[in-house]
Amino acid sequence: MKRFIGCFLLLFLTIELQAQVNFESRFEVESDYFDPLFEIVRRDEGIVSFRTLIKKAFSSNRVFQYFLTDKDLNTQGIIELPVKDGFDMIGYDLDRNFLYVLFQKGTTLGSDKYILKINLDNQQGFEYALNNLLSMELAEFLVQGNSVIVMGAADSRPAVQVYDLENKSTQTVQGIYGNNTHILQIRKMPEIEAFEVIISRKGQYREREISINTYDLTGNLLREIKIDEFGEPDQEIMDALMLPMQNYRQTVVGSFGLERRDAYQGMFLMDINEFGEYDTKLYTLEDFPNFYNYLTDKPKERREKEVLKEVERDKVPSIRNVYAIREAFQGPDGYYVYFDHFNIVNNRGGYRSPYSPTSMYRYDRIDRLNSAQSISDAVYNSGRYGMPQTFAYQTEYSYISAHFVKIGPEGQVVWDNSATYDGLNTDVRVPFGDVAVVGEEFYHAYMRNDKIRLAYFKKGEKIFDNLEVPIELPKENERIAENNMETLSIVHWYDRYFLLSGTQRIRYQKEDGSGAVREVFFLSKVLVAGDLYDPEQSPN
Repeated sequence: MKRFIGCFLLLFLTIELQAQVNFESRFEVESDYFDPLFEIVRRDEGIVSFRTLIKKAFSSNRVFQYFLTDKDLNTQGIIELPVKDGFDMIGYDLDRNFLYVLFQKGTTLGSDKYILKINLDNQQGFEYALNNLLSMELAEFLVQGNSVIVMGAADSRPAVQVYDLENKSTQTVQGIYGNNTHILQIRKMPEIEAFEVIISRKGQYREREISINTYDLTGNLLREIKIDEFGEPDQEIMDALMLPMQNYRQTVVGSFGLERRDAYQGMFLMDINEFGEYDTKLYTLEDFPNFYNYLTDKPKERREKEVLKEVERDKVPSIRNVYAIREAFQGPDGYYVYFDHFNIVNNRGGYRSPYSPTSMYRYDRIDRLNSAQSISDAVYNSGRYGMPQTFAYQTEYSYISAHFVKIGPEGQVVWDNSATYDGLNTDVRVPFGDVAVVGEEFYHAYMRNDKIRLAYFKKGEKIFDNLEVPIELPKENERIAENNMETLSIVHWYDRYFLLSGTQRIRYQKEDGSGAVREVFFLSKVLVAGDLYDPEQSPN
């Protein structure tokens, strides 16, 4: 009887959990367990996924595979295109309905490169040689119109070049290459046929200078905004994210603090008008009463008392460890902002990046769904594209919490809250969590080992945090034999839907009743519905 009751309760809790998280559809590609992952890019109709793959053992020759899906993960199958001998994928971008893939021969920085352009309507492919580029470690590859924008590190300094596919000319963008210079973000601006680069460099007296430069598609400087007035004299911008332009106005969101002391103090929001004039608002822990909501009662109360003491002494309270902006959205009722709060446990690596110290650089990722733990930024992990890494990078991070803020249209804090990472140690330094904003609902999801971790807020109130959800399969006669946990990734797709991907071994039953195992790369469409959460029934 006790065993029956236990099984019934377990079944009931499982049903409750399924009500909150529903694995709606799934698509699989039979793939060896350690084959390269498919990169994923969002389209209006669904997604496009692609990779390069060695077809024969002991060969350097590869084939390019891709498939298109609709929003229910229905597909017509995999399409294959040849890749030139000895070349492999090192970058990609989607512009209109064309997929552009950058290939390089071998691992030498100055080696031959070419672009494969694929018309996703008729599956036709075109090849373009890419010549006269600097020998650089590639960090970003963007395409806009007929212009290719490449960003990388040349002699440990950032560089940006523009290559015209029609006339085959190359223009090196001025005002970027230099010592003590970091690129915080590069972003396409299709609305004005331009692109934007946020640059941070140390001046003559070691003070940090921030410039927001806008270039046309031939690399000419259209506008330069220098942020020469920011906060108190010793306060500096530590990290920044430029939001898309709206009505010729732009917003920059990021963290600020005292860089000389490596101390973060809070968040800034900068509004820039069409004339380049800017207004900045600063927010500290005094403005974020729920910053420590990820803690239990006693530690939370102790930290809040520490903040109050600092405020009473007319001091700006410091945020312990790193406070790095991850994502920001601008809606009709204000801004939603997501930060990660983490500690750098050790830093034994010898590589000094010419990009943002905390998050490398902020690339134009609005259509990219590649937040897997094996990050595809070529400078950090070219192994994702099948090429060996060019250096050892051994920094370890301890993630503490994720912080979320809603800022009203007048700059007021509407609400703030936080979710715990429960002492997650990793070598991943870029966003591996993702957020969704649906009306008054706010979701945060990330993978930890082989489980989804979810946090849910409604009107700023935390409904649940650190909810653990196992991966499910749609067929009752199939079981997960093994998850390749380093490949598992969950990202927001649209509305309340997330996209889960990775590689697995699946145990299943054949028609003759015998057991078998297949190895797959998979995509799962996951619906989250926080309103269905019942704290009385949750297994957490």
